[in-house]
Amino acid sequence: MRKIVLIVAMCLACMPMWGQTGERLLNRRYQNEIRDSLTAVMMERQRDMQRYAEQTLAALPNDQKLYDESYISVVADLIDTFYDDGRMRLDLVYRLSYNCKHMEGWTDDYPLGTFDVDSSNSCRAICQLTRAFMEHTLADVLQAGKEVEFTITSTADGTEFTKAIAYDGRYGDFRYCPVVFNGERLRLSVDRTSGITNNCQLAYLRAQSVRAYLEENVGALRRTNNTYRYVTQSYKDSVNTHYYRRSMIEMRVNDVFSETVERMQRQRMQDDYVDYNIPLTSHKSPNTYVLIIANENYNAELIPDVPYALNDGEVARRYFVSALGVPERQVKLLKNASKAEIEQEGIHWLKDLAHAVAKKNGEQAEPTAEFIIYYAGHGFTDLEGVAYLLPNGINTEDIDALQPGKGGGCKLFGCGKKKVSDTLVYDIVLSKKETRRLADQCLSLEALCAAFNSKTVPVKNLTVIIDASFNGNGRDGKPLVRADRKQDEKKKRRKASLRSDAVVMLAADYDKTAFGFDRFEHGFLTYFLLKEVKDQKDHFFQLDYQDIFEDVERRLNKESALQNKWQEASGIAGGRYKEGWQRMKFEN
Repeated sequence: MRKIVLIVAMCLACMPMWGQTGERLLNRRYQNEIRDSLTAVMMERQRDMQRYAEQTLAALPNDQKLYDESYISVVADLIDTFYDDGRMRLDLVYRLSYNCKHMEGWTDDYPLGTFDVDSSNSCRAICQLTRAFMEHTLADVLQAGKEVEFTITSTADGTEFTKAIAYDGRYGDFRYCPVVFNGERLRLSVDRTSGITNNCQLAYLRAQSVRAYLEENVGALRRTNNTYRYVTQSYKDSVNTHYYRRSMIEMRVNDVFSETVERMQRQRMQDDYVDYNIPLTSHKSPNTYVLIIANENYNAELIPDVPYALNDGEVARRYFVSALGVPERQVKLLKNASKAEIEQEGIHWLKDLAHAVAKKNGEQAEPTAEFIIYYAGHGFTDLEGVAYLLPNGINTEDIDALQPGKGGGCKLFGCGKKKVSDTLVYDIVLSKKETRRLADQCLSLEALCAAFNSKTVPVKNLTVIIDASFNGNGRDGKPLVRADRKQDEKKKRRKASLRSDAVVMLAADYDKTAFGFDRFEHGFLTYFLLKEVKDQKDHFFQLDYQDIFEDVERRLNKESALQNKWQEASGIAGGRYKEGWQRMKFEN
């Protein structure tokens, strides 16, 4: 028994952003969501660390207390950077700083000439707090092999040196080491022979004491790859005395949460988005041939583009190849195709294939080819209720309603005010004659079915996927182009009559709008059909059309209603399969 199956009509619309930018932009969308989620987690940790720091300082013994007007600041922030291949890297920046405004709290700072951590209440406090945070709150980011960059800031009070201060070499001897001192990049040397002779050396050794404390007391830093940068400052005037006590530890851990990011991204890909993690099936469909028509850009001035249509076509192509096992050479994608291109490069291509692969038995040809046709673009309905696919390259010279220069814009935005963007908000109504002229340049759904009449074309199955509005509205729900049916309102308009054995599934009935799913940048029907393939994976081949249709319809109805864009998929069956199409499968 020969059968032609036309399945799902899906023309998409919405903003064209994704179709042109591809996987990297969608990947960035996932990454932004993941970054925001992990940033929220880190902000909660920061609040916990700030509370812990304040409580710890308040509980210090009297001889270690900081001055009452001192302030501890804890920052834990995630900074996103990107590799050349588009992958996101999150770096943690941790910063702990201490400030005190008044000189009365002199015990907070180092006594003259001292540089050991324990000499300063404030430095000892920030080192102990940092150790506690690294061992507990931030332990999961200090994994073995991580690159950790420290910037340690230390200060001196600017007192003039009258003699050298002895240095016992406990942190090593330093020769021409890079340091930033009072904003200038310098090379510094200090050793046990010459001792400490200036404030830059003194502040530098205070920074070295912080480094030594961290490396000796934080076990995690023995597993990480650590680098250090030192910033030193000194002040001579009394106005800036509160800066003497300024101490700060900044730590940057590169590429934190890498495994978490990958896991969260995989989960999001699997759970929501159809453009990513497309299933790779082991199933083969060697007898299936696919024609995809994705019309997004229309050249007519008063016919707006169809956002997402090119992306819909490309993603659908990937699904046919990867998820449904159709050989790549047997999938043809026509972009912004005219009627002639659809007929010559699409319909004739399929017809030739049908004859080429049919099994010859004398004068009889046994069909083996299974065809799928997918369309994304505009559609409209004529005065008699016949549905048409609107191809690219429409000649509007003799259709005044589509010519702003011939009065086509008057009822849209007022004569003399030809602002084309306003046409997206208003109706373009075609007269009876203009409707016929437009229809002559379009391809009706009936003609598409008739092109594969099983009596003349040896085709086993035909699946046509069209997601389009035929009621004169665009994908955003705004009026587009429609026939003036008032002239024929008494005449009963008919449904499409399918001459071939066919099943047609439409995104919406002829008098309803097929909307776009803005969040995922697909038409509703396209998104949920691809989602069905993705969710079912190889099990998809065991489902019949009724299973697929009911599942897609249920999810589409709910989501469109939640968005206040109520939409119902519709189906039309023709020929001998009018009553039995529900039992058909993707591959019979």
